[in-house]
Amino acid sequence: MLSFLDMVNHYLGYINVNAKIKNRIYVIIGALGDLYLFYIGFRYLQNGHPFWGLLILLVALILLYFVYLNTVYYFTEKKAPFDISPKIEKLLHIKPKEAEEGNQPVARGGRNIPANGYFDEKKILPGKLTASDSDARNVQNLATRLQQNQLLQLDYSGLGDREIMEQTRKTGKPVYASGPAVLIPYFEMQTEGQQLVVYAGINQAEKQRVGVVSTVGLQNVADVRDQFELYLANATLVGGPFKVLGRTSLIEQPNDFQVAVQLAYKHHDDRPAAERYANRGTTTTGTSRQARYDTTSTSDEPMTRTSRYHH
Repeated sequence: MLSFLDMVNHYLGYINVNAKIKNRIYVIIGALGDLYLFYIGFRYLQNGHPFWGLLILLVALILLYFVYLNTVYYFTEKKAPFDISPKIEKLLHIKPKEAEEGNQPVARGGRNIPANGYFDEKKILPGKLTASDSDARNVQNLATRLQQNQLLQLDYSGLGDREIMEQTRKTGKPVYASGPAVLIPYFEMQTEGQQLVVYAGINQAEKQRVGVVSTVGLQNVADVRDQFELYLANATLVGGPFKVLGRTSLIEQPNDFQVAVQLAYKHHDDRPAAERYANRGTTTTGTSRQARYDTTSTSDEPMTRTSRYHH
């Protein structure tokens, strides 16, 4: 019996289903296993082995209590009375999984680093993508491929409606089925004419165009490129279906996925200083892009929301 339950549990791991449904199946499997322990315990008692019979029945009773807790947690929206799991977590120093956790980059040396390398966080700014209709369709196709390869789970991070409702009340923000953000396995940025075009996919062979970088921080990308080299530091999939708090219950809303990007910047230090400043101060009109930087900005970084009001 136990071998059968272990086999079912093993093959269940290959099924891509909602995490809450999978946990309900685990509860049912656990209940069946617990019933089998009760059967073995009574059989030991009947065969004249009271010590082992009572010991097995004691273990079965303890497991039955946890089956009860999980049944209330995964099958209802109520809180189980006499729940000692918080005390056990505190005793064993177990940190509960936070609701905000999503799929994250691979951790290396305690840091989360995307596959394309590490960039100084002080030299990274959020970018904005402008997507055409075909770009938007490619993003939705990317979301589908991530789901097919079990890289994207639309299960609200395993949260039930009770936890989602608590989170929306606390933050006032919707809770997305995909979590806060999902790291895209492969992404790159190419210069095409005067545009910085972003491609993304589950791998390089399946990359598709997902948009054009329009702004970096608060500045137009064309202005930033005059003084800085730009690199695609990160690309994540955001959006998708979400739940918000209605008058009395949660409401699930459909929503398209989008690609969010972060760009690292580096000053044109490779150009000789004489070349960089040859024409500085010679332009008398205010329309020169270089003149705008020389007269309005004294810092060696693109404008951010803070620096915008301190020049």
